[in-house]
Amino acid sequence: MLRVRTVHDADDFVGESDLDPDLIRDLWDSGDSGPEWCFVAEADNQRVGRLGLQVSPTTSDPAWLGTLPSHEASVYGLAVSGAPEVGRHLFAHAAAEVGDRLAPTLDLRLNPAYRADAPHLAPLAEKWGFTLFQEKQGFEWKDEGTEIDVPGRLEFPSVDEAGIEAYRSVMARCGEGTLDRNDRYYWDGCGPENWARQMSEYLDPGDAPLWLLGYAGADAVGYVAVVRDEELVATIGHIGVVPEQRGNGYVGDLLAAATEAARRADLARMLSDVDVLNLPMAAAMRRAGHHDHPDWHVWAYRATWPGAFI
Repeated sequence: MLRVRTVHDADDFVGESDLDPDLIRDLWDSGDSGPEWCFVAEADNQRVGRLGLQVSPTTSDPAWLGTLPSHEASVYGLAVSGAPEVGRHLFAHAAAEVGDRLAPTLDLRLNPAYRADAPHLAPLAEKWGFTLFQEKQGFEWKDEGTEIDVPGRLEFPSVDEAGIEAYRSVMARCGEGTLDRNDRYYWDGCGPENWARQMSEYLDPGDAPLWLLGYAGADAVGYVAVVRDEELVATIGHIGVVPEQRGNGYVGDLLAAATEAARRADLARMLSDVDVLNLPMAAAMRRAGHHDHPDWHVWAYRATWPGAFI
């Protein structure tokens, strides 16, 4: 018989898995989650599932929200073994226990690079109550010393050289008509200027030389933002071309300039992802030497909380 219960402590939540209980305790201490939002499923005295829920603010400044909810919730520590209905019972029990104390939406993000069972869990998510919000194709660039051809059509001032307000202004314009479903959701929800302000909050001062604008003379063409992590692996965090300049191939110029900037910063590898519906961007990535990386694939699911699970 299947039984779902709230956990006693971090060690109880982790069980015999390779999760670090100290990381769970840190998350709980932050107030973004807690043992009352973490559940374990058992059958015949054997653990068959685990689910943690956390909630975080949508934006750092409520004035930027527009129509967006003030908080969003996400899944962590998910583990499901045995029958597929284990996940359904876990989410249903969590919805009944937590109720509307959680944010109005719940996100589940699956990536094989972080969990090998992601391709197995992805088709189960919709059976549990989720809807596919976005799917993204992975790309990888490795610095193998080959020449990076940056066409001479554009100038590429960094965010420090152009100023943050100029950067935000171009960013805001580029969000119009984006084929990236996640960006479109937030751009529509909080408006162009607020979206750009929120996105620019991810700028680490050390990455400023990697956040570039593209200008054709005095005319702004687009922007690209390269973000790096602690392991010195970079990603194309954001990229866009203003609507009136699309169709001229400028996204290729921006990608080449970003890749060259990553090389100058001694970043030998880039992992990026593109919405699978954004076929022009995927083609541009391949032309720029960023090759398909099937293990860097993202399924992003979203559900209405708690109604999707009750």
